[in-house]
Amino acid sequence: MKKLVLLLLALTLVLPMFAAGTSEEAKAYPSRNVRVIIPWSVGGMTDVLTRPIASALEKEFGVPFVVENKPGGGGVVGSLEIENAKADGYVIGTTSMSTVSAKYVSPMYPDIHNVKLISQVITIPATVTVSANSPFRTVQELIEYAKANPGKLKNSNSGTGASAHIYASYFEALAGIKMNHIPYPAYAEAITALLGDHVDLTNIPLPDVAPHVDAGKLRLLAIASAERHPSYPDVPTLKELGINAVMGNYSGFVAPKGTDPAQVETIDKAIGKVMQDPKIRKFLIDAGYQPVYLNAQDFAQVITDAEKQLDYLVNELGITFIDD
Repeated sequence: MKKLVLLLLALTLVLPMFAAGTSEEAKAYPSRNVRVIIPWSVGGMTDVLTRPIASALEKEFGVPFVVENKPGGGGVVGSLEIENAKADGYVIGTTSMSTVSAKYVSPMYPDIHNVKLISQVITIPATVTVSANSPFRTVQELIEYAKANPGKLKNSNSGTGASAHIYASYFEALAGIKMNHIPYPAYAEAITALLGDHVDLTNIPLPDVAPHVDAGKLRLLAIASAERHPSYPDVPTLKELGINAVMGNYSGFVAPKGTDPAQVETIDKAIGKVMQDPKIRKFLIDAGYQPVYLNAQDFAQVITDAEKQLDYLVNELGITFIDD
C-alpha cells in the first residue's frame, strides 16, 4: 500500500510537468525548419511571389522557411511531393490553377483534395485587352460589334487549349459572342501580334500585358478579377459589366492532408498578417500580381469555382487543354 501511495504521489508530481512540457511544445510551433515546396522552377510566377512571403514568415516565427523548387510535369512532380509528404506541420507548399487543371493534361496528376488548404495569397486575372489604336473603348462596344459580326474579331492566344485560349473561350461563351481564335507559340508572340494590330484583342493575364498598357501601347477594357486591381482602379471588372467571369490564375499555400488543424491555422494567421505588410503588397503589385488574402474556407470556394469553370470548358465547350 505504501508503494502504491508513493507511486500515485510521484505521478501527481510528474504528470503536470509532462503536460506543461507538451503544452509548451505545442505553443512553440513551428520550432524548427519548415520546408516550402514550389512545384515550379526558380524565377517562375510562384517562385517570385513565394520567396518574400517565406522570408517574412521566417521573421514572424524565428525559424527558417526553406524554399525548395521541385519542377516537372507542369507542376505535377512538386504537387505530388506535397501530397505525399509527412503531415507533421513542417512541410507546406504552393498551389495554383494548374493543380486543378492537371487532370486534363497529365496521365498522372495531383488532386487538390489530397492536400489541406492554408491560404490564398494572390490572383493573376485574365484581361480584355486591345491595342491603343483600337476603336473599342469599352467592353460593351466590343461585344456589340462581335454580335453584329460573328467570327470577325481576331483574338490572339498562346496556343489552342492553352491558358489564353481557355480564358478567351470562357469570355466568349459568357458574353454570347463568337471570335476567331488565332494561336501563337506563347504569350509574347500573341502580344506582339496585338501590338502590331494583326489581331483585335487578347485575354492574356495582366502581368504580361501591363508593361505595354503602362507604355500606352495597349488598352485595358476590363479585368477578370473579383475586385478592381489597385494599379488600375479605373478599369472595371467583367463582373461589374454583367459578365460573371472571374478567370485567370491564382496561388496559395497548402499542407499535406492530415496536418494538424491548429498548425494550419497558425500558418494561415501568420500569412494573413504578412499579406497586410505594405512592402509585401507593393512588391506583389509591382510584379503584376493582385494580392488577395483568403483563409482556407474562402480559398476552398475559389477552388470549387475553378473546378466548375474547367468542367464547363471541357464538357460543355469541348476544349482540350494543353500545358503552357
